[in-house]
Amino acid sequence: MKLAFFQGCNIPIRIEQYAVSSEAVLKKLGVQLEVIEEFTCCGYPVRNVDEKAYIIPSVRNMAIAEKKGLDIMVICNCCFASLQKAKNVMAGNPKLAAEINDLLAKDGLNFEGKVSIKHFLTVLHQDIGLETIKKQLVNMVTDLNLSVIHGCHILRPREVTLFDDSFVPKITDELVALTGATSLDWRGKLECCGAALGGLNSDLSENLLREKVDGARAAGAQFVTPVCSYCHLQFDTTQLNMNDRQQDKEVLPVLLLPQLLGLCLGIDEKVLGIEQNSTIEPLHVDNLKSMLGPPVEKKKKKRKKRPQKEAA
Repeated sequence: MKLAFFQGCNIPIRIEQYAVSSEAVLKKLGVQLEVIEEFTCCGYPVRNVDEKAYIIPSVRNMAIAEKKGLDIMVICNCCFASLQKAKNVMAGNPKLAAEINDLLAKDGLNFEGKVSIKHFLTVLHQDIGLETIKKQLVNMVTDLNLSVIHGCHILRPREVTLFDDSFVPKITDELVALTGATSLDWRGKLECCGAALGGLNSDLSENLLREKVDGARAAGAQFVTPVCSYCHLQFDTTQLNMNDRQQDKEVLPVLLLPQLLGLCLGIDEKVLGIEQNSTIEPLHVDNLKSMLGPPVEKKKKKRKKRPQKEAA
């Protein structure tokens, strides 16, 4: 399988390890990713300023992938939502679609709507499959509790993103379970991390983040595992900045899902960029490695049979 790798703007500059670890995991699982230099911003920053200006960059990116005959794989939730939104708008508004295609024609492009937009998680879960991944595991972890946070844009609006069940998502939990780790049931799992308010209302943004950190800790998390790149920046950068001002607060370290899965596939932690996470210390890496062991099939607990009532 070969896919066009759409990384967006933030990840290559600020969270390179997300892209590198995702690529390492997929390479191990037989998926080839092509980084297309012509890809640009998805348009998300102007979403609330000019609808058409928001849609055009995503359509252009999809047209580039179509010209190469590739579907697109995305790891940024905002990019994923933007591309899905643009595809949805183009299908439902023929007049706008014709107008945008006239603009694209100047670059020798045309959008036909044939390209599929895939999230990294659905590539793992649906295209590769849990059983195939399971057969490739050389390690599993024991006694590792994670607080997964999905972010906002991958789940809503569900009629556009078409990702999992927006109320009870299961894909991420099932992928975490493959590694032997536990994805905790905690209140902040489907809530906003506060990143969208950064710079507009920083106090509220930090309050929302602190609420998530405290909630994850209360649930017993050893690491937080953000699916969204903005959530990653909140937990891995903003959290540190907050703690510099409140030195009594302990940092909750970040561990990305492809980094955990990569360890279980036998990929070196340096290749996965685990130490590039700002909240990770060498001790965290040592602890993670100490949890690794040969894959073990988890036994299902047998239900006790209820005694049959005697007939009256």
